[in-house]
Amino acid sequence: MTEDEYIEQEFEMASQPKAPLAIGQVLEITFAPFTPRITIRTERELTVEIIAGDNIGFSDTVEYEAVAIRDDLIILSWQEHNASTIVHVLDLTSRKAHTAVTPGKGGFMRLTGPIEFKPDI
Repeated sequence: MTEDEYIEQEFEMASQPKAPLAIGQVLEITFAPFTPRITIRTERELTVEIIAGDNIGFSDTVEYEAVAIRDDLIILSWQEHNASTIVHVLDLTSRKAHTAVTPGKGGFMRLTGPIEFKPDI
């Protein structure tokens, strides 16, 4: 490997955002109508539980995608078994979520709320 190739590789590694979400990480987001708890189970699977508000008691384990846009800015998305689609933009620095939800029964919601980090499972 030439010195230029080595420098380019080091630069690429340094500019990569850190891993989006850690396995075992637990997030609670307080939206006005409800509060979901999101638990990262594996690199591809999470569990979402509604712990307060509308649809309290709802729980689903689904496949998700998390994309790090840059350090501490993540797009997290999934589709639930009831056909609801959820897309979160998680700003971990400001601890705020900007979310779009298309419920399986129809409609569209835009939500913003604070993120609280809970002890890992």
